[in-house]
Amino acid sequence: MDATPMGQKATYKVSNWKDYNRSLINRGNLTVWISDEALIAWNATVPSGRRGRAKTYSDLAIETALTLRGLLRLPLRQTQGFIEGLFKLLDLKLDAPSYSTLSRRADGLGIDLAALTGKSPVNVVVDATGLKVFGEGEWKMRTHGKDKRRTWRKLHIAINRETHEIIALTLTESNVHDSMETKSLLDQIDNVATVTGDKGYDNKNAYDPIAARNARAIIPPRSGAALKLKNPTWGDVERNRLVRENHLLGKDAWKSGSGYRKRVLVETGIGRYKRTLGASLHSRRLGRQRAEVRLGAKILNKMTHLGMPKSYKV
Repeated sequence: MDATPMGQKATYKVSNWKDYNRSLINRGNLTVWISDEALIAWNATVPSGRRGRAKTYSDLAIETALTLRGLLRLPLRQTQGFIEGLFKLLDLKLDAPSYSTLSRRADGLGIDLAALTGKSPVNVVVDATGLKVFGEGEWKMRTHGKDKRRTWRKLHIAINRETHEIIALTLTESNVHDSMETKSLLDQIDNVATVTGDKGYDNKNAYDPIAARNARAIIPPRSGAALKLKNPTWGDVERNRLVRENHLLGKDAWKSGSGYRKRVLVETGIGRYKRTLGASLHSRRLGRQRAEVRLGAKILNKMTHLGMPKSYKV
C-alpha cells in the first residue's frame, strides 16, 4: 500500500454514510431521549424510606429532565419551561419538575453510563481535561489579560478502545494529578486487559493499580527512565518491562507495535464531549457537577450506539 507523501495530510472517506447520516438525524429526535418508560414512571410511586415529604418525581424523571438540559445546553429555569411546553403540546397530564427540584435532586443521583461492554477484557485508554466552572474565556484572557479568578474542575475519563464508549469517569478539583485517579477509574471497570495513557501516567499512582488488576500498561516511560531493581513492586515490574521495550525497539517502533497510538481515541472522545456538551459546567457544587458529567457521558454513549462513521483511507 502506498504511503501518504511527506507533508501531505491523509484523506479519509466514510463508507457507511447513509447509516451514519441517519444516526446524526436521530440524535435530534426527542423520542431517543424521552422514553416511554420515563413518561410512565414520571411520578414517584415508591416511598423513599426517609422522613419528611415523599418525592413527587421519580429518579428517572429527574435524569430525563437533566439529560435534556445537558443535550440542549439549557439553564435550569429554561429546562423547566421547555418540559412544561413539551408536555402541553403532547397533551400529557404530567408536571415538570421545578428548577430548584432539578438542582437539589441532581446531587447524589445514581447514573448508569449505559455502556454495552460485555464480560471480555477491555482495552482502556485514559486521559484528563479541564472543564471551566466560571471565569473569563480564553479570548478575553489572551486579548485583555486576567481580571477575575477562574475556577476549573478536572474530568478524568476512560474509553473502551474498541467500542469508543466512555466506560468510567471521575471529576475532581483541578489540582489532582491525572495519574492519581487511575485506581478510581479502573474500579469502575470489571475486567481490564490493557491501560493506555501518556507520560503523565508514568508513576506508581498508575502502575500499581494497573498491576493489581493483572492488566498490561501501555505508557511511554519518561526520557532517561531507569530500571528499578531493588525491592520492586508489581507496578515497578510492569514499568521495567516498558523501559526495556522502549530501549530495545526505540520510541517510534514501540508506539506502533504496542498500540500506544490508539491513545488518540481518548483525545477524540474529550473533543466530542466539549463540542457536544460544552467546555464549561453549569452546576456550581461538586456533587451536582459529577452528576452532570456522568449524564454527559451517557449522552455520548447513546450517540455512539445510534451509529458511528466507518472511514477508510483514500
